Amino acid sequence: MERWEAMTVSGSKHSQFAGIDWGISSRGIAGDYGVWFTGISVAQFVNLRGNSTHSQFCNGVQRVIGVELPVIPNTVVRSGGLSCHWLGPDEWLITVKKPGSSIMQNLEDSLSGLHVAITDLTGGQSLLGIGGRQSRDVLSAACTLDLHADAFTHGSCAQTILAHSNVLITPAFHSSGDCIFEVVVRRSYADHLIRWLMDAAHEDGFEFRLDDDSGID
Repeated sequence: MERWEAMTVSGSKHSQFAGIDWGISSRGIAGDYGVWFTGISVAQFVNLRGNSTHSQFCNGVQRVIGVELPVIPNTVVRSGGLSCHWLGPDEWLITVKKPGSSIMQNLEDSLSGLHVAITDLTGGQSLLGIGGRQSRDVLSAACTLDLHADAFTHGSCAQTILAHSNVLITPAFHSSGDCIFEVVVRRSYADHLIRWLMDAAHEDGFEFRLDDDSGID
């Protein structure tokens, strides 16, 4: 029989997962929480397409995001609260966690005159954080990726199907050394995905945490 516990999550804002009660938790067989979930606030999701062999394009992007555009497949680069994920030879996803100037406008200005496509995806995407000692096992139950630390290393990212949902998974590391998986999912699938993961984590136990990605690299 499922046993849910009330948990006060004061001041949290999880509009991207509006159908989820973030005030519940479930202890596992061992009596603790093997997995935790958090909704991570993202100010901007931007899809970028262009020619990575064109130096003017790469230099123009770097002027805006502050780091070199990743050209190695399935890699991500970070600069403060900004992450740039490789999606394909000519496609990237840029996420900006901290509110600020429009990266869309800055990219459009910097890449003016070049053959590029810059698309604002902010309204249609969500970012879920998953951590805890059993987080790899819970995610592995829902996808075919090898998520072992030796295979899915720092600086990696991968597109896959997770619980019948298209997602982008990135391993991030907290200053404590703990691995936290960041999962980008379409907002329309976010409710389904987190409910599936809650069910998969039932034996290990799960809890929800406030949005706090401070210390994540």
